[in-house]
Amino acid sequence: MKLITRLFSQMYINRSFPQIFVLVFMITSLLGCSLGVTENSTSANAKNPEQSQLNQNTLPKSISQAVLRDASGVSGVKISDLQITQVTSANFSNPCIFRFGEVCTREYNPIPGWIVVVQVKEQSWTYHVNKSSSQILLDPKISSNQLPNKIANLVLSDASRRSGLAISSLKIIQSTQKTFSNSCVFNFGEVCAQIFDPVKGWEVIVKVKSQSWSYHVDITGVRIILDPQVTKTTGGN
Repeated sequence: MKLITRLFSQMYINRSFPQIFVLVFMITSLLGCSLGVTENSTSANAKNPEQSQLNQNTLPKSISQAVLRDASGVSGVKISDLQITQVTSANFSNPCIFRFGEVCTREYNPIPGWIVVVQVKEQSWTYHVNKSSSQILLDPKISSNQLPNKIANLVLSDASRRSGLAISSLKIIQSTQKTFSNSCVFNFGEVCAQIFDPVKGWEVIVKVKSQSWSYHVDITGVRIILDPQVTKTTGGN
């Protein structure tokens, strides 16, 4: 730096260099400094890749695929027709909040993960996903009137068999996507333990003459459970 200053002073006194060379020299020096700052910044980012990672709400591909599979299974919409529109890194303060609880204690038992929003036709579905993706929970307030045809046909066939009526005379009047807290609740248990062993599926209401029959159906359609109160009233099998 001292050498540059000395040369510049000598040039000014002797006026031996055209001014254009002085200007070029100064611009070249400034550009060199600028490049040095850029290189240092790039080097710093390379040394600390986790910092740039923290600034992005990037959902691992395996988890995004799992969320889309779940949304497809629940909605009956093809995965190719679904889209993740928003991903937010979150630290849920306790399991109750993670499970979309409306009234939760203030205990601090954090669950790191993500809030994921999936576009399902005209609806936006909100998921809570933990970091390991062992729990992928859909907001229970979300209802889907798009019960897959396969599930609808199985429910109607069961109602037809029990009631003795033709399927054409039966009608599904309501279907609500639900996450039942455990198998006991799924099976319409009146007194169930508080354990959390979720069963994903639907609550389906079928119009049978003047009655409304309530079914619980799991996501695969393998388990189709009719409210036992209906069985008692109708004497069905």
